[in-house]
This record gives sequence, C-alpha cells and structure tokens, in this order.
Amino acid sequence: MKKVFFAILALGMIFTSCKKECESDVGQNKIYTDYELFYNQNEDKTHVVARFRFGGPTGSLLELSDTTDASVTFNGETLPYNIWYGGHHKEYMGQLEGGTFVYTNTNGVMYTNEVPTGKEIAFQPEFDTITKGVAENLVWSGTALSSNEQVGVFVGSWTWGEDALFVTTDYGATEVELGIAQKKDLALGNPTVYMDRSTVVDVAQGTPEGGKIRCKYRGTNTSVVVVE
Repeated sequence: MKKVFFAILALGMIFTSCKKECESDVGQNKIYTDYELFYNQNEDKTHVVARFRFGGPTGSLLELSDTTDASVTFNGETLPYNIWYGGHHKEYMGQLEGGTFVYTNTNGVMYTNEVPTGKEIAFQPEFDTITKGVAENLVWSGTALSSNEQVGVFVGSWTWGEDALFVTTDYGATEVELGIAQKKDLALGNPTVYMDRSTVVDVAQGTPEGGKIRCKYRGTNTSVVVVE
C-alpha cells in the first residue's frame, strides 16, 4: 500500500473522492480519463491502469459496467476493474515500453490513446545518507528531464507522518532538492527510499472533461540512514 500511495503522490494525483459509481449512471461527456503504464523494477512487472472519474480529476471514481457496452482495452486486452487500484487494471511480467488504450463508452464512441515514451532512472551508489539539518541535492543516474517529465522521491516509513516527498519538474534537471522543510518529520533510522520518473501528457482523444496519460518508471528502491 505504501508503494501505491507514493505512486499517487509523486504524480500530483491526490484523489479526494473515494466514492465509486457506475459509468452508465452519468453523462458520458462528463467522464474524465486517466491512463497509466507503470513499470516497477523492484518486482519486474508492468501495471496498466485506466481510471475514470465523473466531472474531472477529483470526481467520483467510475466502474465500466458489465451490463453495458462500455469497455477499456490495452493492446486489445480488456482491463477488468480492480478496487485496489481504483480503476481497470492488468499486470504484466517484465517491462512494457508502450501500448494503446481504447475506451468505448456506453454510446459506442471510441477514444484511442498511445502511451508516451518513458525513460529509466536509478539511485547513484553513493546515496546512502540523508541529513535532516541541511538541504541536499540528490543526483540521479539517468538523463536530464525533458518536457512533460517529473521525478518524485519518497522517503517512507511504517509510521504515519514520518515520511517525506520531494518532486522536481524543472526542464533539464538532473537532481532533486531534499529540502529541510520536507525532512523535518523524518524519523532517525533506516527508511526505504523510492524514486519514480514519469512522462505525463494530455490525452489525444477524450471527452470535453479531458484526461491524462502517463508512462512511469520506478527504479530499484534503496535504504538509507537518516541522521540529524
């Protein structure tokens, strides 16, 4: 659950509504779409997720009903609804480097969207300590950020409120600042650190509500020592 929580935060997709409805009960032109291709190097699996919301990115979650003709596919395979992902999800072994989502609404209108190209990222071997009392820059292994890219670093623990999230969207960035303000609640010890790199663009085909489509890559997690 911690990994899923970070994945949402790192992309700025904090969804405030948890209520789930059937898509056939709402206006079809009011459905916001969010597509994701997420490769997690820690498990060597790719997760494909299509989420639908009523009225915008923070609206009620929608499930495509089995009793209507609405559906969503990825590379021709139907994606079943998975409550844990808040959307239609399928898991694949290994890394998928692209693909096509096709969403068909209850009126038979089809929306086709290609996953944008993503890039890899990794922690440098020398990154092993976080000092709470000073601002630091974490330089990653990988290319500089391009347009529509962002990197999120999450320092996690099993205690609520002792985490920290750091994000950069700066064009050309090769590092992310670990600021003092974000680090103030970190507990001393040995937390796990996660790092995601995402390419996020608007959907090419969608309803008037629009939507996003992203390719996300999570590098191998690392463990560090947090000191004062």
